[in-house]
Amino acid sequence: MKFKMVAAWQYAKKNFVLPKNIIFFGLALLLILGFSTAVNLIPLAQPAIAQEAPLSTTIPRYAVTAEFGRDRGGSDYISYFTSPSASICQQYCINDNKCSAYTYVRPGVQGGSAVCYLKSVAPPLTPNDCCVSGVKL
Repeated sequence: MKFKMVAAWQYAKKNFVLPKNIIFFGLALLLILGFSTAVNLIPLAQPAIAQEAPLSTTIPRYAVTAEFGRDRGGSDYISYFTSPSASICQQYCINDNKCSAYTYVRPGVQGGSAVCYLKSVAPPLTPNDCCVSGVKL
């Protein structure tokens, strides 16, 4: 029995041939994986650089209300213009330094299109389902 195991081992050891292609492809694979890992460790983004001066405060920031079912009559400095939505009218008021308030009138109330009125001062509120108004705070 011992002789058979020794003979089998010697036969396997003698006849086992490791193909050189397997060794070459294995080493090539390890090399590729090593480079891809090294590349992934390099950060893609650059580190943040501290700002030397404070941020500019010349851009005005506003909060503008949206008062649904409310009208602010009068004080228009622009007669009116068509507006597809109340939020667009509100945005026009935000972007205009003269605007203190706005009123958006729904379509069909003053003609077929919706209109927007920008106001130099904020007039008092009146309940009216035709409109959406707002004040720049």
